[in-house]
Amino acid sequence: MISSFFKAVKDYLTGIFLYDLMSVAYAEKRSIDDLFTFGLFGTLIGFPHLFNYYHLRLMPYYVPRIHPWKRKVLREKDFFDQIRH
Repeated sequence: MISSFFKAVKDYLTGIFLYDLMSVAYAEKRSIDDLFTFGLFGTLIGFPHLFNYYHLRLMPYYVPRIHPWKRKVLREKDFFDQIRH
């Protein structure tokens, strides 16, 4: 019971002091990952580039991510999406 209390206090303090820092780092990681995926599989959305050996080596790791990435990249964006922050 006491350990769960200390865990709750730790989680609360982490949320107060580190949430903004962690959310910025996660957003930056997502944008870099999207850029990397675009470099590998840009042909799936109509961006031509040369196909080489490294695409084949990285494909097994990125195949599960392709469908959500295509949905995210090809989603219509509105002006209000940019100003919601």
